[in-house]
Amino acid sequence: MTATTEHSETRESRNIEATKAIYAAVPAGDLDTALRYLDPEVRITYYGTDKIPYAGDYFGITEAMTFFGRVGQTIEIIEMEPWKFIAQGDDLAVWGRQRFRRIDSGYEWQSEFAHIITLRDGRWLHFRDFMNSALTLEAFSR
Repeated sequence: MTATTEHSETRESRNIEATKAIYAAVPAGDLDTALRYLDPEVRITYYGTDKIPYAGDYFGITEAMTFFGRVGQTIEIIEMEPWKFIAQGDDLAVWGRQRFRRIDSGYEWQSEFAHIITLRDGRWLHFRDFMNSALTLEAFSR
């Protein structure tokens, strides 16, 4: 194993661990832990229509807090099960499944997800959330 390979594996392991920490913190409502793993220039992209209260592009820590606030005010993440992590340098792809409940109506739904994450120094720089947004739109159209 070369020093470059070892450094890359260490960086990739650190990035996976940081992501797992965020995945544990968000459903638990632990915003402080989640924020600790966000780069000051973070960008969060949740794809969907404006009928989904938290869909959009969020830039920087202040807007990231807005994103997490909108999520926390509208849904409860009942389960979050990432099952596959593929890391290459500072790029990370994660596949998994989530189950949600709308806070105001109790309506529940679930979807598999693919998260594409770019990290810098072990912190999320760009997070992209791909899931079945048609199911989420349906949840917010009821």
